[in-house]
Amino acid sequence: MKKFIVIDGFDGSGKDTQAQLVYEMYKNKAIKNVVLRSNPETDNYFGLKSHEALLREGKISKIIATIFFAFDIFRSLILYYHESEVLIFTRYLLAPAYFPKKMVKPVYKFFRFILPTSPFMFYLNLPPKIAMERINSRNLSNNQEFQIFENEKSLKESRKKASLISADWIIIDGSKDKNEISEEIKNILLKNN
Repeated sequence: MKKFIVIDGFDGSGKDTQAQLVYEMYKNKAIKNVVLRSNPETDNYFGLKSHEALLREGKISKIIATIFFAFDIFRSLILYYHESEVLIFTRYLLAPAYFPKKMVKPVYKFFRFILPTSPFMFYLNLPPKIAMERINSRNLSNNQEFQIFENEKSLKESRKKASLISADWIIIDGSKDKNEISEEIKNILLKNN
């Protein structure tokens, strides 16, 4: 069995939570080689540099974060795509929604052409106001710094731009209860096993 699953969405959408639940579902099925990558990861140089840039302000920081993010994606694909039975990615192909509007579609098409895709690409979509409430709660309870894109204005803009490129994704209402979302994703995955 070889399954590539993408669970994407913007900050506060619950993508990491849902990816972890899918990971646990496959591990519980006694599938040994299940890999979860939540890029940018902190287990390598590229992911660390992307994380550092996400905590700074300005256009240069956004560019640096994006470049190192892309390298982290490529690294993860090289290491895990052919070696795993189930590979789960968060933060994958919706990153072009952070680009200026005129670049969103061409950048997305380019990456979609060179990167592997899947029939199991989930986009957790939710209103920016709800996303900000979740981000505020998470960051305050975990004493985390806010990243460069974690503000309502950026979330509104990115969500609007994501609508230009997410038509062929499985769009899930990310404002629902996490258990409802999990059941919806799992039902789709198991139905198409």
